[in-house]
Amino acid sequence: MKFGLNRAQLKNIALVFMVLDNLWLRNSSLLSPIVHPITRFVSPLFAWLMVDGFFHTKSRGKYCARLWIAAIITQVGSIISYKIFDGDGIPDNIFLTLAFGFTIIWLFEIAKNTEATGKKLLLRGAAILITLVALVLFIPLPFGAFIMLEGGIQLIPFILFAYFFHDSKAKLAIATIIYSFLMFFVFYGGFAGIQNSFQMFCFNSDWMTLLVVPFIFLYNGQEGRKTAFSKWFFYVFYPLHLWVIAILDVVFKLS
Repeated sequence: MKFGLNRAQLKNIALVFMVLDNLWLRNSSLLSPIVHPITRFVSPLFAWLMVDGFFHTKSRGKYCARLWIAAIITQVGSIISYKIFDGDGIPDNIFLTLAFGFTIIWLFEIAKNTEATGKKLLLRGAAILITLVALVLFIPLPFGAFIMLEGGIQLIPFILFAYFFHDSKAKLAIATIIYSFLMFFVFYGGFAGIQNSFQMFCFNSDWMTLLVVPFIFLYNGQEGRKTAFSKWFFYVFYPLHLWVIAILDVVFKLS
């Protein structure tokens, strides 16, 4: 057994911290606000595992289809939640971000393996266009619902780094750290933002994507235990845990 953590172990760690983060986001009185910044590695870790899976999957078509189907089902559930919970619905949909990311890097990969110059440029142009759409995607819907990419500014560039630097963890780490500090100074106000309340500093902490770097280096390249249950577990657990947390939050608010 190689030293480090396999894919299954990394996913399990991310799942635990994902639940903690969503508990805090739904009801900030339950946990310390420090939970949010220390969990900023979770979605980048899922994104990085997706990119790594892109290079090892037996069928990219089936993988991409699973992500888009999960994204659509989760989004429908999100829209329904806004109707049921009277505007206090579930905005999260990491599958939509992963589906966009997978599609983008697949287009780049097809372009890389295409000899025709015209087709290569068309594919790369499509990938860049979808990237730009993903970065700004926000579609208002009736009754307070909306469609947006969860962590788009954070994750879409990171997915591109993970794809283009897949063969070099060091280059990926450097790109991630540089972009993290770029987000800190450009999008989150830099050190001036720290002067605001501690609660707001913790909430505006997506720039801490760099926390994923140690987990990337800990990955030992092994799959870990893989069964039909483990293959589909995340697809079910992710929307289910969001609904459970939302329902519990509504119930306890009413009690």
